[in-house]
Amino acid sequence: MGLVRQILTASRVYGILGSFLFSAGIVLGCFLGIRVTREAVDSRISHDSIYLIITSTPAFDFPPATPLPTLAPTPIPTATPIPLPAIRLSIPAINLNTSIKEIAPTEKISWNGERYLVWEPVTYAVAHYDTSGNPGMGKNIVLTGHNNTLGEVFRDLNKLNPGDELILFTGTTEFYYQVQQKTIVPYLGFEAEGDATLQYYAAPQLAEMVTIISCWPYATNANRIIVIAVPLPGGDQNVH
Repeated sequence: MGLVRQILTASRVYGILGSFLFSAGIVLGCFLGIRVTREAVDSRISHDSIYLIITSTPAFDFPPATPLPTLAPTPIPTATPIPLPAIRLSIPAINLNTSIKEIAPTEKISWNGERYLVWEPVTYAVAHYDTSGNPGMGKNIVLTGHNNTLGEVFRDLNKLNPGDELILFTGTTEFYYQVQQKTIVPYLGFEAEGDATLQYYAAPQLAEMVTIISCWPYATNANRIIVIAVPLPGGDQNVH
């Protein structure tokens, strides 16, 4: 039985191998037949005058190409420099040279329940209303400071006269102004009217100016003093 099984197994293997070789021969024959046929067709075409045989790269005479449109570069807009806030104030006539700090308003409630904003001066410096203008903006630049305490930066404000020079420094530019007017506003006992007047002077204006607000006189602070300065022609200079 073992011998018979071996003979049957060997016959089966030989049969499979024979079938594979026969199939491979058929496939190879097909490839050879196709090649011979293609060569015969190519040989016949080469002798037929109706066909163009390209032996080198042809040079075609095309009409000139339409040039592509050139896109003009969009000009980058020049950034408008943002006016910087003043960081220092100088008033030579009263020997004042002091720093400036930004302040925001504080909301308060009056005795009758009305809400209102108060701009509190800072200590040992001049305060700038952060909602008012900056030098070079063409707006009202509002400054305030103490008169008789915590630095007394505006103690001698009442000594200014029309024509006196005032300089604001932004760190890169100096802006020159001259005093135009000086006003005393009664305040003690007339608080409502006084606050309305101060708000009027601190409001936005149509032209650039510097508005300085402080208390006066030195001993009682019973009134308020307001100094208005306007730009000198060509009064902005770069700091070197």
